[in-house]
Amino acid sequence: MSEDKISLEFLAARVATVTDRMHDLELRMRSLEVEMREMKSRFAALEARFETFEQRFSIQEERMSRMLAILVRMAERQGLPPEGRP
Repeated sequence: MSEDKISLEFLAARVATVTDRMHDLELRMRSLEVEMREMKSRFAALEARFETFEQRFSIQEERMSRMLAILVRMAERQGLPPEGRP
């Protein structure tokens, strides 16, 4: 047999090696996909929490605006000048 020829055993060993590597890569990709799904669900949960915070802050801001309007009206009724003006 010359050096240019490849034996069947060598070829089979190479194919087996490539197959094992592909299998290993497939397993790694599956685990990465699972991790990505978990991260996606965590980000979705964080997004929902931030939306809740935004709603709460919006409600609080509205309440504070109403309270400030009431205080301004009360000050006007008592004849107090607006702040910063004599």
